[in-house]
Amino acid sequence: MKKKLLLLSFIEGAAVMAAELCGAKLLAPIFGSSLVVWASVMGITLAALAAGYFFGGRISHQTKNHRQTLFRILAGAALFITLMPVLSYYLVPRISYLPFLSGVVLSTFSILFFPIFFLGAASPLFIVLQTHKETEAGRVSGTVYAVSTAGGILATFLCGFFIIPVFGLSQCLIFFGSLLLLTNFLVFRSVKVLHLFFFVLFVYLNFQFISKSSGTLFSSDSIQGHLEVQDVARGADSVRLLTINDIIQSEMNVQTHRSVSAYVRLLDSLVPNSIMTGNALVLGLGAGLTANMVVEKNYSTDGVEFDDRIIESAKHYFYLNKNVNTTHADARFFLNSCTKKYDIVLADLFKAEEQPSHVLTLESLTALKKNLQEGAIVLVSWHGYLSEEKGRGSVILVNTFVKAGYFVKLCAMSHDERFRNIVFVASLNKLPELPFELHEEMAKIDLINTDDAPRLEKYNAEANKAWRTQYLRYYQNAAVN
Repeated sequence: MKKKLLLLSFIEGAAVMAAELCGAKLLAPIFGSSLVVWASVMGITLAALAAGYFFGGRISHQTKNHRQTLFRILAGAALFITLMPVLSYYLVPRISYLPFLSGVVLSTFSILFFPIFFLGAASPLFIVLQTHKETEAGRVSGTVYAVSTAGGILATFLCGFFIIPVFGLSQCLIFFGSLLLLTNFLVFRSVKVLHLFFFVLFVYLNFQFISKSSGTLFSSDSIQGHLEVQDVARGADSVRLLTINDIIQSEMNVQTHRSVSAYVRLLDSLVPNSIMTGNALVLGLGAGLTANMVVEKNYSTDGVEFDDRIIESAKHYFYLNKNVNTTHADARFFLNSCTKKYDIVLADLFKAEEQPSHVLTLESLTALKKNLQEGAIVLVSWHGYLSEEKGRGSVILVNTFVKAGYFVKLCAMSHDERFRNIVFVASLNKLPELPFELHEEMAKIDLINTDDAPRLEKYNAEANKAWRTQYLRYYQNAAVN
């Protein structure tokens, strides 16, 4: 078999995985990275590959010049790969005004279907070009798919661990599009001016929006999502925002260095001042504004954050108190190995609209007891929904706390489910009357969240979808201007 064609097949496989990973992350700033988004990405990817395989198999019997056909297909794939960031920037925000599920699927199709389709169509042609006898068909097809899959494996690790975090999504796609197009030219010893023209045009359009927007202090892409720190004007004040996938995680008045969020004011009313220095644990550090507030209440504070970029942003842009001990780790992993006891445990684990349900299972909450001082309080930040189908996840969390042996109450500063955060307040001791305590009727569901049956993601899906839809409608209009 020709080694040059195997090399090209290797790069084609790498390009498939790069396109799939980057495609999901390009959607995240508008639609998040929930199960719905990943299901759409995987479904469209498989549909595109299936259609591409079928199309490639048909034309492999209808054309005599397989080399020229393969060259054109791979050139088309390279061009569509470099077009993906342009489509996500100009087209996806406009599609987002459709109903949520329709918008997710159509957006995924618009940026991902055609590059994956052309890459899939190349595989049958690779096999035809490498097969000279009928008896070789099995060995050739097995080798081609193995080499292509090996390229995909390498690209997955390279994109996830190096290229996307260091260079970003657009540069990653430009790199793989360029690599595929250049190798295609070299293997077939053919250069088409039209292909070069469109490639240069798409790269130019990419670089029109890669540069930082006004007010952006820091921007970073990784598998955890697109992180940005930026200053915006709100009346006479300047507010600094930490966003993940374009969803605000923390907001600070630049002049006072304090949070402007009603949610943090609610926490401030729920966390008592410590007469003697107590211990506090913040799971989900964010910009560190909550941790700073807890330090001011005379607690020795540990902050745990899964995304190390957030820790660095909190230190460099949000004036994280130097007395906060930061740890880069998953919250559940940290708790499994932690022997320290705390008076306050505050879990603010939102990544955009998603909550990592594995930290809030029956087993995790039961194990947490070993880390609690007598009379300790556990506070969990949550979305605002309690009623009907959107409130089922909230009821399951209440049930799980109770099953684990906690007393639990809910507090919020608003009665409008759409525009509020709820704080779950839990303790092993009976709780007193609390500020802003809710007494609303909740949805009815007799389920709990466990390691074996992690139900929160399923039963929070409607709430997460509604929350992001509200956010898009009311806070992201600027995306299409």
